[in-house]
Amino acid sequence: MGQPIIINLPDNLYKQLQRAAELSQQPLETIIAQSLAHSLPPLLEEIPLIYQPDIYPLLSMDDIELQQEMERVFSVDRWDEYEKLLTKKKLETLTPKEQTQLDALRREADVLTFRKGYAAVLLKRRGHSLPTLEALGHPE
Repeated sequence: MGQPIIINLPDNLYKQLQRAAELSQQPLETIIAQSLAHSLPPLLEEIPLIYQPDIYPLLSMDDIELQQEMERVFSVDRWDEYEKLLTKKKLETLTPKEQTQLDALRREADVLTFRKGYAAVLLKRRGHSLPTLEALGHPE
Protein backbone atom coordinates (compact mmCIF):
# COMPACT_ATOMS: atom_id res chain seq x y z
CA MET A 1 0.00 0.00 0.00
CA GLY A 2 1.26 3.46 -0.85
CA GLN A 3 1.03 6.81 0.85
CA PRO A 4 -2.00 8.99 0.13
CA ILE A 5 -1.35 12.48 -1.21
CA ILE A 6 -3.71 15.27 -2.17
CA ILE A 7 -2.66 17.62 -4.96
CA ASN A 8 -4.47 20.08 -7.17
CA LEU A 9 -3.84 19.50 -10.86
CA PRO A 10 -4.74 21.79 -13.74
CA ASP A 11 -7.85 20.51 -15.49
CA ASN A 12 -6.05 19.78 -18.76
CA LEU A 13 -3.39 17.68 -16.99
CA TYR A 14 -6.01 15.79 -15.02
CA LYS A 15 -7.95 15.04 -18.21
CA GLN A 16 -4.77 13.84 -19.93
CA LEU A 17 -3.98 11.49 -17.02
CA GLN A 18 -7.56 10.28 -16.91
CA ARG A 19 -7.55 9.57 -20.66
CA ALA A 20 -4.23 7.69 -20.37
CA ALA A 21 -5.76 5.58 -17.58
CA GLU A 22 -8.80 4.79 -19.72
CA LEU A 23 -6.74 3.88 -22.78
CA SER A 24 -4.36 1.67 -20.82
CA GLN A 25 -7.17 0.22 -18.70
CA GLN A 26 -5.24 0.97 -15.53
CA PRO A 27 -6.25 2.88 -12.42
CA LEU A 28 -5.58 6.61 -12.48
CA GLU A 29 -3.31 6.21 -9.43
CA THR A 30 -1.13 3.76 -11.37
CA ILE A 31 -0.76 6.18 -14.27
CA ILE A 32 0.17 9.03 -11.92
CA ALA A 33 2.68 6.88 -10.01
CA GLN A 34 4.28 5.66 -13.25
CA SER A 35 4.47 9.22 -14.60
CA LEU A 36 6.20 10.43 -11.45
CA ALA A 37 8.60 7.48 -11.42
CA HIS A 38 9.67 8.26 -14.99
CA SER A 39 10.07 12.00 -14.43
CA LEU A 40 11.99 12.05 -11.15
CA PRO A 41 15.76 12.42 -11.41
CA PRO A 42 17.86 9.48 -10.24
CA LEU A 43 18.67 9.61 -6.57
CA LEU A 44 21.94 11.09 -5.48
CA GLU A 45 22.24 8.22 -3.01
CA GLU A 46 23.40 6.11 -5.94
CA ILE A 47 26.49 8.33 -6.15
CA PRO A 48 29.21 7.92 -3.49
CA LEU A 49 28.63 10.29 -0.57
CA ILE A 50 31.95 12.08 -1.07
CA TYR A 51 30.86 13.22 -4.57
CA GLN A 52 27.23 14.13 -3.84
CA PRO A 53 27.93 17.82 -3.03
CA ASP A 54 29.66 18.11 -6.42
CA ILE A 55 26.71 16.53 -8.23
CA TYR A 56 23.77 18.09 -6.39
CA PRO A 57 23.96 21.47 -8.22
CA LEU A 58 23.19 19.73 -11.51
CA LEU A 59 19.59 19.21 -10.37
CA SER A 60 18.92 22.94 -10.71
CA MET A 61 20.65 23.35 -14.09
CA ASP A 62 18.75 23.99 -17.27
CA ASP A 63 19.25 21.89 -20.39
CA ILE A 64 21.92 24.18 -21.86
CA GLU A 65 23.98 24.07 -18.68
CA LEU A 66 23.65 20.28 -18.51
CA GLN A 67 24.78 20.02 -22.13
CA GLN A 68 27.83 22.13 -21.25
CA GLU A 69 28.58 19.77 -18.35
CA MET A 70 28.45 16.80 -20.70
CA GLU A 71 30.97 18.49 -22.99
CA ARG A 72 33.52 19.31 -20.28
CA VAL A 73 36.82 17.48 -20.59
CA PHE A 74 39.89 16.87 -18.49
CA SER A 75 42.57 19.12 -19.97
CA VAL A 76 45.36 17.38 -21.86
CA ASP A 77 47.95 18.81 -19.46
CA ARG A 78 46.04 17.56 -16.41
CA TRP A 79 45.53 14.15 -18.01
CA ASP A 80 49.22 13.87 -18.91
CA GLU A 81 50.20 14.78 -15.36
CA TYR A 82 47.74 12.22 -13.97
CA GLU A 83 49.07 9.43 -16.20
CA LYS A 84 52.67 10.38 -15.44
CA LEU A 85 52.04 10.11 -11.70
CA LEU A 86 50.17 6.81 -12.09
CA THR A 87 53.06 5.36 -14.09
CA LYS A 88 55.61 6.60 -11.60
CA LYS A 89 53.59 5.10 -8.73
CA LYS A 90 53.79 1.68 -10.41
CA LEU A 91 57.57 1.92 -10.61
CA GLU A 92 58.48 3.63 -7.36
CA THR A 93 57.13 5.33 -4.26
CA LEU A 94 55.74 8.79 -4.81
CA THR A 95 56.83 11.67 -2.63
CA PRO A 96 54.12 12.96 -0.28
CA LYS A 97 53.69 16.00 -2.56
CA GLU A 98 53.30 13.76 -5.64
CA GLN A 99 50.82 11.51 -3.81
CA THR A 100 48.77 14.54 -2.78
CA GLN A 101 48.80 15.76 -6.39
CA LEU A 102 47.77 12.31 -7.67
CA ASP A 103 44.92 12.17 -5.15
CA ALA A 104 43.72 15.64 -6.21
CA LEU A 105 43.87 14.72 -9.91
CA ARG A 106 42.01 11.44 -9.28
CA ARG A 107 39.28 13.30 -7.41
CA GLU A 108 39.07 15.91 -10.18
CA ALA A 109 38.71 13.16 -12.79
CA ASP A 110 36.12 11.32 -10.69
CA VAL A 111 34.04 14.48 -10.16
CA LEU A 112 34.19 15.27 -13.87
CA THR A 113 33.08 11.73 -14.75
CA PHE A 114 30.20 11.73 -12.25
CA ARG A 115 29.02 15.18 -13.35
CA LYS A 116 29.10 14.25 -17.04
CA GLY A 117 27.23 11.01 -16.39
CA TYR A 118 24.61 12.61 -14.16
CA ALA A 119 24.11 15.46 -16.65
CA ALA A 120 23.51 12.85 -19.37
CA VAL A 121 20.97 11.02 -17.22
CA LEU A 122 19.11 14.25 -16.42
CA LEU A 123 19.02 15.27 -20.09
CA LYS A 124 17.78 11.82 -21.09
CA ARG A 125 15.05 12.03 -18.45
CA ARG A 126 14.04 15.40 -19.89
CA GLY A 127 13.49 13.79 -23.26
CA HIS A 128 16.74 14.62 -25.03
CA SER A 129 18.55 12.09 -27.15
CA LEU A 130 22.17 11.65 -26.24
CA PRO A 131 25.08 11.77 -28.68
CA THR A 132 26.83 8.56 -29.62
CA LEU A 133 30.41 7.91 -28.58
CA GLU A 134 31.41 8.50 -32.18
CA ALA A 135 29.74 11.92 -32.19
CA LEU A 136 31.61 12.78 -29.00
CA GLY A 137 34.89 11.90 -30.70
CA HIS A 138 35.45 8.65 -28.83
CA PRO A 139 36.18 5.39 -30.60
CA GLU A 140 33.55 2.74 -29.95
